[in-house]
Amino acid sequence: MFNRVWRTAFAFGLMLALSSCNLLNQPGGGQTVISGPPVVRLASPLPNATYLEGVSVNIQAQVTNAGTDVDRVEVVVDGSIIATQQQPNSSGAPAFTVSQSWKAAGVGQHSISVTAFRADGSSSTPATVNVNVVAPGTTPSPAPTTAGSGNPPGGIGNEPGGQSAGSNNAAPTNPPATATNAPPTNPPPPTNTPTPSKPVATFNQGVNVRSGPGTIFNPPIGAFAANQTADVLAKSPDGTWFKVRYYNAEGWVFGQLVTVSGDVSSLPVDPGPPTPIPTATPVPVTPTPVTTINLVAGAIRLNPGSPRCKETYQVTVDVANLGSTEAPSGSLTIQDIAVRDGSVQQSVPAGFPAVPAGATVNSGNIPITSSTYFAEQHKIVAIVDPNNVIPETNENDNRSEITFTLEKGGC
Repeated sequence: MFNRVWRTAFAFGLMLALSSCNLLNQPGGGQTVISGPPVVRLASPLPNATYLEGVSVNIQAQVTNAGTDVDRVEVVVDGSIIATQQQPNSSGAPAFTVSQSWKAAGVGQHSISVTAFRADGSSSTPATVNVNVVAPGTTPSPAPTTAGSGNPPGGIGNEPGGQSAGSNNAAPTNPPATATNAPPTNPPPPTNTPTPSKPVATFNQGVNVRSGPGTIFNPPIGAFAANQTADVLAKSPDGTWFKVRYYNAEGWVFGQLVTVSGDVSSLPVDPGPPTPIPTATPVPVTPTPVTTINLVAGAIRLNPGSPRCKETYQVTVDVANLGSTEAPSGSLTIQDIAVRDGSVQQSVPAGFPAVPAGATVNSGNIPITSSTYFAEQHKIVAIVDPNNVIPETNENDNRSEITFTLEKGGC
């Protein structure tokens, strides 16, 4: 009798413990307990980035402390939900990435935020960033950021060591500004008129500006937007970093991210400031895979935008390579999933071409037909390299999805 009562009490206690957290299996039989709300960090767009009206803005967020019960991720622009990604973490991974595109509309400043929700209704703190939209023909000016920014500006995976706008290597909140880690207060607009005697750098993409020649000079002191220019003042001893004019101060940018016009052979060699000495206790790092390819499933578009039952429509998917090595061509799977029960209505194989490092390609039109559950929500799910044929540094960001309501059409 005592043994039966003890076993009942133990089982009840175990059920209570499991109801309050997620248990994720780890290699070797261990388990990682995930509890509390998920955490969202925005990798793109950059804080205070400037876009021309009408261009497509790529919104990319990383969700950590995730687990099996993340019910949905909402993307909000100026207080209005523009996309809801249902069941975005079907694999139950502790971290995953979501992508969504927004067509920049309305000249002025806009707020973009991403929030992850658990099935029990709890949610992450919204990850929010402000961007600026200008009319076509306007030349955007760089907006410097302080060293305390939780999301330092820069391109995704665009510097040695994989530093990115969504990096977790953020500086402590609100550190005191100094002459070496923050741009001058209220700087005047940058003067980008090339000086004939100096080489000029044109930035190929959004680029971090650092206080020294290396990613160890962290966090960045600001950023340049794509297609802006700046005078080149010096180069590092190995020639891989350039010192440039940044507002009324100076900063360093990674040379592979800029196109330099003019003669750089006569530039002075500057070793930069002393290398910072890390003060934090080193954290064990998982060995980096041999591959340097990282394929990411990006924005999904439908044509027509409101599919009709039993009528064929076209699906296109953006496939990005955030690694430093060109990715070979590969396979792609498009699925039509009924939201009501999670059943797969259609599964269409497709492919994508080779993707150069740091580039994004389009899959082209992929025909698909939805023939059930009209007037209800469906999900189009895109899975890049579904069989993991291409080795990658991260296999957890190969999936993206959108939700739409299927119109009656021919049903």
